[in-house]
Amino acid sequence: MTVSGGGRRRNFIGAFKPDPGTAVGRVMTRVCIGTDSRQQLIDLLRWEISQDTALQDAGMRPDLAAGVVAKLIEHHNEAVPDASPMAYGLITALEELAADGIVFGFGEGIGVHDSLDGVVRAAEITLNEGGRVDGYCFSTVADVERMIFEDRLFIGFGVFNEDGSGSLEIGERVARALRQRQVAVEWPGDVDHRIQVVGQYEIPYVDLPD
Repeated sequence: MTVSGGGRRRNFIGAFKPDPGTAVGRVMTRVCIGTDSRQQLIDLLRWEISQDTALQDAGMRPDLAAGVVAKLIEHHNEAVPDASPMAYGLITALEELAADGIVFGFGEGIGVHDSLDGVVRAAEITLNEGGRVDGYCFSTVADVERMIFEDRLFIGFGVFNEDGSGSLEIGERVARALRQRQVAVEWPGDVDHRIQVVGQYEIPYVDLPD
C-alpha cells in the first residue's frame, strides 16, 4: 500500500464529495471508507433513488446506479491514489491486533449492539481457525462515517466476560499498537472513555468480494 504525505483533505477536492445531506454524497462517503463491496454500494444507491423523489424527477433510475457508482469510485481514486499515514497506520495496527488476539470491527454495525455482534462473529471465526482471542475493539458505522468529516475516530474496546475484568489491558494494548504505528491517539487511559484516533483517513477504494 502506498502512503501519501498528508496535507489537504483529498476526499473533499474531487469532482464528487462526501456529503451526508445528499443521496450521492452518502454513497461517496461509503466509497471513502472503503469497507463496502461495489455491489453493496450499488444496492445503497438504488435504495437512495427509491426514497428520493427529487432524484427520480431528475431522471435518476435504479438501472443507472452501477454506472454512477463506477464514476464515484473513479473520481475518488483520482483524488486519493494512495493511503494517508493515519489510514495506513490504523489499518496496519488493527491487523496486528487481530493477529495478537484482539479482534476488531470497523464500521460493521449501526449501533453498539450490532457492532458487538460483529466482533463476536469475528471471535468465533478466529477460534474456529485455532487462533487466540483476548478481547475486542470496534467502531460503529456512525463512528467511521463521522471520521471522514471530523478527522476523529472513536474506538470502543472490551473483553468477552461478564464482569469486564481485563478490559483496561485491552484498551492499553489497542492504544499502544496505534501509537507504535505513528497514529495520534487521545485517551485518558480508563475504561469509561473510548480511544480516539486523530487524523485524516484517506484510502483508495479497492473492490471487495460481495
